[in-house]
Amino acid sequence: MKGDGSVDSIESLDNIHKDMLKEFGNIGAGNAATALSSMLGTKVEISVPSVEIVELAKIPMKFEDPEELVMGVAMKAEGDAEGTFLLVMDSKASKAMLSVLIGNAPESLTDIGEFEKSAFSEIGNIMCGSYLVALSNFTGLNFTGTPPVVLVDMISGIVAEAAIQTFGESPEDYVIFIDTDIIAETLGDGIKGMLMFIPKKGAMKKILEVMGMKIDG
Repeated sequence: MKGDGSVDSIESLDNIHKDMLKEFGNIGAGNAATALSSMLGTKVEISVPSVEIVELAKIPMKFEDPEELVMGVAMKAEGDAEGTFLLVMDSKASKAMLSVLIGNAPESLTDIGEFEKSAFSEIGNIMCGSYLVALSNFTGLNFTGTPPVVLVDMISGIVAEAAIQTFGESPEDYVIFIDTDIIAETLGDGIKGMLMFIPKKGAMKKILEVMGMKIDG
């Protein structure tokens, strides 16, 4: 970090900047836990092990099996810094959540129908919407969420579809990546979700700068 508090590029953010991103993640988790507790009728706790800025192309490496089918819910954020919030759960986590929501889950995500998608979209709506509000409150930027869309594909396919649907062929090179652990009695040992904000070109720099992170590069 330079003397004026700026950094050369997104890759050179220091621990102070990373702590600010973690604080944003914790605020979003608190909002989501409250809403999920009400929806599921049981206490829900959401922890955030890490919040990182990750290259879009490296997102699949965050998953144990990048070629596994996963479920995602995408919510476009319109306003001062456009982007898409994307919640992704692997096959095991997706089926565990569906079992809680509708009493059962298909053997394979290839058998997901409209009923299951509708139920899962409610979880995505809560999670993505909670982080949208948190980002707006944390930065002072105005965001409006659009209706969520459920996606089933490999993680690379979901990320690509979410980005292309929103921005065509030129999304930002980096995303805000939020690792979340969702714990509730009805979810057994708990499940893991990956939530990310895929910004439009130029939006990442704007978000970081209003957080006090001036990017020169």
